[in-house]
Amino acid sequence: MYRCQSCQKSVGPGVSSQLVTVATRLTEFPARPSTQRYAQGRRVKWNDDPGGTGLQIARELRVCAACAATRQRRRPVLVS
Repeated sequence: MYRCQSCQKSVGPGVSSQLVTVATRLTEFPARPSTQRYAQGRRVKWNDDPGGTGLQIARELRVCAACAATRQRRRPVLVS
């Protein structure tokens, strides 16, 4: 059982909930040396992770199936 965070209705047991992204933010990821491992023959080599920019979830709601269907059409808000 859970309460939908959109319509505030209580949903019965056995009904799955869905997570819907409501807000996102831009994030810069730093470069990390020697973090990705791969095998070359018998030797293990390490690659650097270059980092970069991307979107990160700032807020999400646990909603019922009916609310998820209506909220999936909306785009998440970009917050700073």
